[in-house]
Amino acid sequence: MSEPRSRPTLVLNPPDDQEFRSYAEECLESGINLPLALQDRLRPRYPRAIVRPRELAGEQAEIWYVYRDGRWVRPSSPAARASIHERDA
Repeated sequence: MSEPRSRPTLVLNPPDDQEFRSYAEECLESGINLPLALQDRLRPRYPRAIVRPRELAGEQAEIWYVYRDGRWVRPSSPAARASIHERDA
């Protein structure tokens, strides 16, 4: 018997768009379990959204990068930018 898939961790960009974050999390909670399925669900609301799984050899955690604008964009708020710099330090 196989283990149930754990819920992936989403790395959302931009990180300070709370509406985007909430909607992506809501989609996952509805039972979406594939990156392409999440991308398809996001696209009506965010037409350029892209979801890419991180595929590192031997990594146990499932992580998906979710780009609202189809690419990385700078956070809009100074607080979000400061938070990212603190996390990366």
